[in-house]
Amino acid sequence: MPIVVITGANGFLGSNLVKYFSRKDWKVRALVHNEPKEKLQGVEYFSHNLSLNPEQKYFEGADYFIHCAYAKNSVDININGTTSLLEMSRKSGVKKNIFISSISSNEKALSIYLKQKWACEKLFNQPNDLVIRPGLILGNGGLFGQMRDYLKKKSLIPIISGGQQSMQTIWIEDLAQAIDNCIDKNISGLLTIASPEKLTYKQFYTNLCATLNTKPAFVSVPFGLQYFLLSLTETIGIKLAISRENLLGLKQLKYVDTTENLKEIGISLKECQESLKTLA
Repeated sequence: MPIVVITGANGFLGSNLVKYFSRKDWKVRALVHNEPKEKLQGVEYFSHNLSLNPEQKYFEGADYFIHCAYAKNSVDININGTTSLLEMSRKSGVKKNIFISSISSNEKALSIYLKQKWACEKLFNQPNDLVIRPGLILGNGGLFGQMRDYLKKKSLIPIISGGQQSMQTIWIEDLAQAIDNCIDKNISGLLTIASPEKLTYKQFYTNLCATLNTKPAFVSVPFGLQYFLLSLTETIGIKLAISRENLLGLKQLKYVDTTENLKEIGISLKECQESLKTLA
């Protein structure tokens, strides 16, 4: 029975991966901030955050390590915490270390989130390591969940540059299957995993509003003004569809042709509209 260690197991992606691999009857070790009240059968839970040194028992006899954890707004904690986990994993002889990054990760990233993703990617540099850059993950949680919850109450959607930025998505179950395929095929290196369809930011929101039976009200706002307004709303505790961090990432979004990566993995992904209909 394979053993997989998953960090960020309280989070949207991490918790879904815990469920996915436990359904396969794998032995799952879930590293969480707080142990859940309802624990999945066959899953071992360990309290851990990235500011702490990992314990060797997390990795003893483990076959795979999937790193999803993220400490908000702290590049140093993310890098140091990831380094410690990876060193312990390597010391324990784990077969494959997998890091979940972002489709927007790049060396010139503006946001703190993407800067730490880029820095952590560089740590996964051994021949059998794998870095995955997923598109916007669609499911009941995460950034997409915040967008959907906002639009259930409000219809105002600020956009920059006419909302023509590229938006690529991936259904949460497809991402879990893709990770599983990568493990099964022993794929290493750097992969971008997202639907290859060409969709704009504005089209994405139009499609999302359609599934919610709401009409979007797009308002074009210059980047600088929108960043200022988000800074103000976040300071006074008002939650909007996106944050300053999201806005900085959005500014740099570029289309990535994922056709060859998906062929290598051996998977066909749901397109955005199909995923949204599944959720609806």
